Amino acid sequence: MSASADDEVVLVDDAGTPCGSAPRATVHTAETPLHQAFSLYLFDGEGQVLVTRRALGKATWSGVWTNACCGHPRPGEELGQAVRRRLHDELGVAVERLDVVLPDFRYQAVDASGVVEHELCPVLVGEVRGELHPDPEEVAEHAWLPWQQLVSAVAAAPRVWSPWAALQVPRLAACLPAGLPHTGTPGPGGQVGSEDTSADVTLGAVEQLLRTELAWTRRVWSSLAPAGPADVLGDEPGDLPQWLAGLLAAGGKRLRPRMCHWGFVAGGGRPGTPPHDDLVRVAAALEMLHEFALIHDDVMDQSEERRGRPAAHVVAASRHRAAQGHGDDSRFGENLALLLGDLAHSEADRLVRHLPAPLLDYWYELNLELIVGQRADLTGAAARRTDLAHSEAVAALKSGAYTIERPLQLGALAAGASQGQREVLARFGHHLGRAFAWRDDVLGVWGDHAVTGKPSGDDLREGKTTLIWVLGAERLSGAAAAAMARVGTNAAREEDVPLLQTALLEAGVRQEVEDRIAAEMVAAEASLDDGVLSTEGVEGLRATARAVAWRSS
Repeated sequence: MSASADDEVVLVDDAGTPCGSAPRATVHTAETPLHQAFSLYLFDGEGQVLVTRRALGKATWSGVWTNACCGHPRPGEELGQAVRRRLHDELGVAVERLDVVLPDFRYQAVDASGVVEHELCPVLVGEVRGELHPDPEEVAEHAWLPWQQLVSAVAAAPRVWSPWAALQVPRLAACLPAGLPHTGTPGPGGQVGSEDTSADVTLGAVEQLLRTELAWTRRVWSSLAPAGPADVLGDEPGDLPQWLAGLLAAGGKRLRPRMCHWGFVAGGGRPGTPPHDDLVRVAAALEMLHEFALIHDDVMDQSEERRGRPAAHVVAASRHRAAQGHGDDSRFGENLALLLGDLAHSEADRLVRHLPAPLLDYWYELNLELIVGQRADLTGAAARRTDLAHSEAVAALKSGAYTIERPLQLGALAAGASQGQREVLARFGHHLGRAFAWRDDVLGVWGDHAVTGKPSGDDLREGKTTLIWVLGAERLSGAAAAAMARVGTNAAREEDVPLLQTALLEAGVRQEVEDRIAAEMVAAEASLDDGVLSTEGVEGLRATARAVAWRSS
């Protein structure tokens, strides 16, 4: 059936960044703003391509021949979900394979009525088997043609075709001279997906979903917040949605989405299948959750910097001082940072709200685990815990599990991986998670400020109970032991951190941690030799593990 009149489309700026939404029924005028859309070219099992003739009752370009299906993603809707929804509505069929071929296609065209189409319109190709059931309000006729026949027909008479098809088909012919290749690999449930299993496929989709979600948040926020710019905060960093978008755009390694991706591929998942949409959604939610954790962690640790920039609570406090705000500037900064973190957590939960139950249950367990780890870190530091068991437990809860093990398992769950595959990924994730956490410890003591974006020796300054702290407590004496007793308290001295950095090196602490990291890497790689994971997944996991364990930031 036809889409309802109150559907909304996503508006974008010239750079392609979502900047609002508008009702689909009213957005197309003589001055149509740039908005998100998509075009789908559908192939059958014999390599023929579907062409359709638009219904005579269509408001624009009625009666012209065009590709299989076009439409618009709704706010917060992933591209693959939008394509499948619209394909079902227009043609009553499901797609078995879906690949983005022209991700940056955009065009502008004017209908005889004066209505303008102005769209950022990724072009996809898909494969389908089964009988079509076209909606007569959308499709007047349809036909299956050999691919080269369509290419020749569009070249000979482009005006017979929709303006978008006339532009798209020649570009598709350059990418797919023989039409849709039939070398796809079955994914979960026998679905055929993309041959491109690189992490870039998932990371690109995650970035797009984050932009779309934040555009929705800004729109709803602006309808709720008092008119005008936020008091004290001003244009920079702006109100909370703008501020959060800036933090997410500032970068980060996107490590958690990468681990999700390789867990998915290792478990047999393929990009271009419906389970991949679930993967993208949970991976985007992990990035939001990570931003929440960083913002709150900086407040709790009183960290001044994050990724080479002032931490959120520092930014808010400086704005308070600049505006000569009422009350305590430090308390204001912390309060605003906590709200900003809360917004990120709210966004993460919104992103996962429609996930299948196994993924959703696992997601909430991950959230609890992260909070348990932060609580243990705070109470352990207050109690001056120096035992190895405590430091390893905190590192696993706060760092290794939520960064490595849990994302791997979320990817495997999305792929429908077997129990045996998940067990292998659990062993790999356990060892790599320990290596990741201990590398964090090393960087927190000896990391280069210019590379890590945080002051060198920050973990020592805060008196964090890391593996390095535990080993140092066993080995240091004299002036170094006295410095360990002072750091993290009001008695700390400026020279304590460099003194400890040198003393820990000389006591062999760094070398022992490096040896432990190397041992965990050997164990992690060995766990992948069972032969139950996909070849592409194992290759991706090995490469990612090395980058994680030997990173410098």
